[in-house]
Amino acid sequence: MNAGPRSRQAYDDLKRLLLSGTIPPGERLDPARLAEDLVSGLTPIREGLLRLAGERLVEMRLNTGFHLPVMTETILIDLYRLHFELLRLVLTATGSREPTLPISTLPISMPAAPYAESAAALFLAIADSSQRPELFAQFVTINNRLASARAAEAILFSDVIEELKSINDVKYETRNACIRNLRTYHSRRIANVRELVSEIYNKN
Repeated sequence: MNAGPRSRQAYDDLKRLLLSGTIPPGERLDPARLAEDLVSGLTPIREGLLRLAGERLVEMRLNTGFHLPVMTETILIDLYRLHFELLRLVLTATGSREPTLPISTLPISMPAAPYAESAAALFLAIADSSQRPELFAQFVTINNRLASARAAEAILFSDVIEELKSINDVKYETRNACIRNLRTYHSRRIANVRELVSEIYNKN
């Protein structure tokens, strides 16, 4: 495998690991340890970390190197608010093109990881329907940064799949109904942000 595919594989593996929620926020990311764990070379891992720093999934700190960003109540509230506002912009700007995601085929009871992936996919599908690349690029960053919170949501809330279904079912049938469901979805999380941040750290 030449340098290009190796770098791409290292980036993909790193991103998958960081979005899995298995590393606690604020944790130092040691390139040598990551290279060993991911069976990769040190250079591709460093390149991947630098790329992820550009996506704000990794922080670079003076003297201590790479870290997973910390998560505070204020940061999480801001992320939820931005996430909702970007979705609202999409829904008010888009045409009738409908994203496809068979949420209705998902089981009612699911562990944390499938919910987090399903939520990310549904919201990305809605955002992508805007056909506005800059808006979509901004949304992808916020959506990814909510990965650890979604794992916590699935532990604290018993009806997360039903919430996704309610959004999916009306996403373009009526925009006002979809925006209303999205507002309820995000407001619930903001109201429980202290418990969510606590769970983000406790599960690690």
